[in-house]
Amino acid sequence: MTEEERDKEIEWLMGSIQRSAARGRGMTIMLLSVSIIFVAFGLIMMFFFGGANDFTVAPLMLLLGGVFLLSALISYVSHKRMARAETPRALLAAHDRMWIIQSAIFMAFVVVMAVFDDGGFVSKSCIILSGLLLILAGWLAMQQRLRLWVGIILLIVESVLLYFSGVGLLMGLTLLMVMLSIMKGEKSLFANKDSEGLDEEDEQDFRRLRKLVEESESRIEMNTNNK
Repeated sequence: MTEEERDKEIEWLMGSIQRSAARGRGMTIMLLSVSIIFVAFGLIMMFFFGGANDFTVAPLMLLLGGVFLLSALISYVSHKRMARAETPRALLAAHDRMWIIQSAIFMAFVVVMAVFDDGGFVSKSCIILSGLLLILAGWLAMQQRLRLWVGIILLIVESVLLYFSGVGLLMGLTLLMVMLSIMKGEKSLFANKDSEGLDEEDEQDFRRLRKLVEESESRIEMNTNNK
């Protein structure tokens, strides 16, 4: 690929991603709606059904509502920044910041689930570690550094953790399918196929854009060193 062809593809990928980011209001509205439902349900449980049996349910609903509300705000701000990015590096940086914050929120969700889980210390620890492994696999895949042998090891370890976490067969198989999809490069940990805004195809565009930008920067650096 010539430098001119690479620049044209980078420009096309940027335009495609930014158009999707500009349409990202659907995910923000959905997350905001879910957060309102959880908060409302938590408040109802706390004030109208304040018995001892509901003591753990209400705080859980409020915490999850806060998580989804924060996700909605991050989604809105991040999509705005990506849509307005002037350079490929600025676009990738905005995407990576959003991914890191989403990962932190995802882990907060996993930790809350582990805290309220009825299992013992081992099962709670396995739940948290399985969430961390998913984030690690997603980050390596996003950075195009997830080698096949690394992915196989992560998949085996994830299977063992899910087995001892006691999350159940359906949830365990779902998480393993997510890990397999990440390994095959078919999806990102946080992409949503049926929502407005960024989806799996855009995540593939991000990977392609990142590769082309790195190739272009390497070529420029090589030419500079040769002078």
